[in-house]
Amino acid sequence: MGHGRKKKRTHAVPTQEEFDDIPKTLVVRSGTVGRSVSALVSDVRQVMQPHTAVKLRERASNKIKDYVAVSNHLGLTHMLLFSQTETGTNLRISRFPRGPTLYMRVEKYALAKDCLRLQKTPHTSAAEFLTPPLIILNNFAGENKGREFKLMTTMLQNMFPAINPSTMRLTDARRVVLFNYNEETGLVDFRHYAVVVKPVGVTKGVKRVILSKNMPSLAQFDDISDYVLREAFASESDVEDGPENSVTLAQDYVGRNNAKNEQRAIRLLELGPRMDLRLMKIEAGLCEGEVIYHNYISKTKEELAEAEHQRQINLTNQARRRQQQDENVKRKKAKKGANNSDSEDDASEEDVRAPKIPEQPHRSAKDDFGGDAYNEDLFEDSESDASMDNGDANDSDADAAPAPKRAKPTKKK
Repeated sequence: MGHGRKKKRTHAVPTQEEFDDIPKTLVVRSGTVGRSVSALVSDVRQVMQPHTAVKLRERASNKIKDYVAVSNHLGLTHMLLFSQTETGTNLRISRFPRGPTLYMRVEKYALAKDCLRLQKTPHTSAAEFLTPPLIILNNFAGENKGREFKLMTTMLQNMFPAINPSTMRLTDARRVVLFNYNEETGLVDFRHYAVVVKPVGVTKGVKRVILSKNMPSLAQFDDISDYVLREAFASESDVEDGPENSVTLAQDYVGRNNAKNEQRAIRLLELGPRMDLRLMKIEAGLCEGEVIYHNYISKTKEELAEAEHQRQINLTNQARRRQQQDENVKRKKAKKGANNSDSEDDASEEDVRAPKIPEQPHRSAKDDFGGDAYNEDLFEDSESDASMDNGDANDSDADAAPAPKRAKPTKKK
């Protein structure tokens, strides 16, 4: 009987400092959402692996303050909150604990199962989700871009761990998340891909021999050259595998024959989901605070100054009410403690004033009456007992006498 395979390679475990620097994202839904939005939330959790809670079961009654309360304990840095209204599906991207918050409208989306169903040979592997994805931001920089693009770029970059090309292992680059800004539509395209390498300079038949674990059937061929020359014509994929699309592997990569210094072509296979996002507004706080940017409403400098002044007044009033509440709580606690101490003092005074009853020593009957008196009491008791016996005899005689008969009632004529 064979033995199980022994693990010969070990993975470097990050230190506590490195683990604390890794961003951790919470993907939840708010309120009542449909089945499709719930499936979209599950797909986004798969994208954010491994630094997210995949099997989290939130309630419709959970509030944002509940997530904020546990964010510090769990080390959470970002939150992706999906909600659904009559007008459509919304996405809020927030940073714990003080913001800012990006409000986005999900114009269109497709689930991961729909993306895989469109492929002839879908690519699925659980090992790809053991490492965080790489992030690519396209068309977010430019001179004509406003400050909302800079803030959105910073928020999206900080959601994923930073990489160091000099120390990064090539096997950790298994997935890619793409954010592309479309200037014509004003939408942000969200895509999720898997990184796959393929050999270059060979035909499709040879690729099948190299990549597959089992040799193809050659029963219908007289020679191996017939199998190779049958698919010698270039296909679309062979044309794409040109020198400009091939790279030299700097390290050993996952897969068969993907050794160091080998020429390979890079392919991206879509895993899903897809989303088309539109930025609606940006708030300075965690789902609250000053509106930094709004897609539909524009204000003048005077209106912005007036809004900021009003916000400062509200913050001052809120701090004053909070201070007053703290003072009331302290006063009630002090009053309650004083009442408890007074009741304890009263109880101790009652214990002091209560008279103590001295204990009586045990005394015998001879000490109380003396010897002679004790004998006389005995005779008196005997006489009284005799008289009681005579009385009992008389009573017994009276009981023995027949009882008088009861007269019968007569009927009146």
